[in-house]
Amino acid sequence: MRSETPWENDIGAVGPGTDAPDKVASRTRGRWLTWLFGFAMLGAVVLGAAHFSEGRQFVGLAAHAHPHWIALAALFQALTYLAQGEIWRLVTRAGQVPVSIATAYRLSVARLFIDQALPSAGLSGTIVMVKSLQLQGIPMPVVMAGVVVDTASCYATYVIGLVASLVVSLPHHQATRLVLLVAIPFVPLATAVTVGFRTLAGRPAGPLARRLGRFRFLRRGLALLEQANPRLSRAPRLFIQACACQLAVILLDTATIWALILALGGSAPAWGVFVSFMISTLSRLIGIAPGGLGAFEAASVLTLRVIGTPIPVALAATLLFRGMSFWLPLLPGVLFSRRYMTRSAAHRREPGQIQVGTHGSTVNS
Repeated sequence: MRSETPWENDIGAVGPGTDAPDKVASRTRGRWLTWLFGFAMLGAVVLGAAHFSEGRQFVGLAAHAHPHWIALAALFQALTYLAQGEIWRLVTRAGQVPVSIATAYRLSVARLFIDQALPSAGLSGTIVMVKSLQLQGIPMPVVMAGVVVDTASCYATYVIGLVASLVVSLPHHQATRLVLLVAIPFVPLATAVTVGFRTLAGRPAGPLARRLGRFRFLRRGLALLEQANPRLSRAPRLFIQACACQLAVILLDTATIWALILALGGSAPAWGVFVSFMISTLSRLIGIAPGGLGAFEAASVLTLRVIGTPIPVALAATLLFRGMSFWLPLLPGVLFSRRYMTRSAAHRREPGQIQVGTHGSTVNS
């Protein structure tokens, strides 16, 4: 029987585990509370926006949306999963164990669903990626290098996006203040995560790692970082390519919202939609509700209004975007995640395999 990795022990909700029933019940109640809180926030945003606009105008916008712009927005959203999956394909190709485009695409959708259903700052979805890639036969050092490259490039790209948002919003003082409000606390944290992941990956525990290891919630993560392939984790070219993929995801999401605004008969400057999306995304990251439910919508409507988009158009475009990026992928996400977790559970029950060492090698029992 295959022994559990430290990662699997940390999050029992992703697969079968041995947690006590009271702990499982407590986690379940917590998840329901976060969903209820998110729906409450979302309802407050919709009611607040409706208060400042004509409800009939909002309904009319949705009813008379231009279908060709809606179709273009849907295409932009579909491409985001290709860009996200390409990051893992870059790492696995560099590790001489490539995965197919279809597999990477399905895993990206499954990861999105898990991140939304089990909000944990992206950790739950990453666990699904790790388990699923291991089932594909990818060695653990390459998988963990993918985690390092994906996480570090994600935070680095957010910093780049915030800096770009600050530059393009300089002539517009109100937008600049909003960017600074988000950037000042986030940039140091994102920089620390990026540098820390790339520095600690694939290295034995040094003085810094030992000091951080005093914190229980960091100890297992640091142990996993030691398993990452250092050549892949710190390869400059691979990191730059991953950042390009992350930037493509941001630009495609921005283009989706911009196309939806046009579909509703509105207009907005491209720079303004980009700034709005960056602020809204970071609001989603720090929100406690699944997928930043409520927090993203509030930030999006507010920032789109700041750049001159009427509230009915801003609200309709935001809700349509969330429908495409949050609600619509839930069904395929459920199917893909169940497929991979079922395979993981079956693999865990296979007799005759014992995992040894830190690199996921196995021997017959």
